[in-house]
Amino acid sequence: MPYPKPRAIETAGRTVGRRLRPQADKMFAECERAWLLMDGYGEVLGRLASKIVPLLCGKHKPTFQPQRDMGDYVVVTNVAKTVVTGKKLDQKMYYRHSGYPGGLKATTLRELIQKNAVEPLRRAVLGMLPKNKLRGQRMRRLRLFPGPEHIHDAQLKGGMAFKVT
Repeated sequence: MPYPKPRAIETAGRTVGRRLRPQADKMFAECERAWLLMDGYGEVLGRLASKIVPLLCGKHKPTFQPQRDMGDYVVVTNVAKTVVTGKKLDQKMYYRHSGYPGGLKATTLRELIQKNAVEPLRRAVLGMLPKNKLRGQRMRRLRLFPGPEHIHDAQLKGGMAFKVT
């Protein structure tokens, strides 16, 4: 008659017969988000957008990881006072399609600014962000205001608020 197999002995650091649930990786822990205030008065539209994108992605942080959403909140005031160079006001076109045959609509930058002053900057930032699943989350942290007043005074008075020039 064969003898029964000896069973493993539980020691410190070793468990037998029980599987432990793996701990959540520290890499996916929530990160602290700061509130950054930018003034768009007199800034060139595309250059302002290219300053905003790294802040939304979190590339300015030493703990940046491209697969994580670690960016900060960005509040931009005086968006209506941004400038564009050259003849872009009349020559730059924005297109959208209704989905029906012949449904292509085109508007110039001047018309878009008259309709909604913050839309050109929003579209510029959206076009510069990486096209992945984090794009919508990053865009939700962008707050644009056409004038100098904004509604985020309470967040900007906290300890993690900075003014970006």
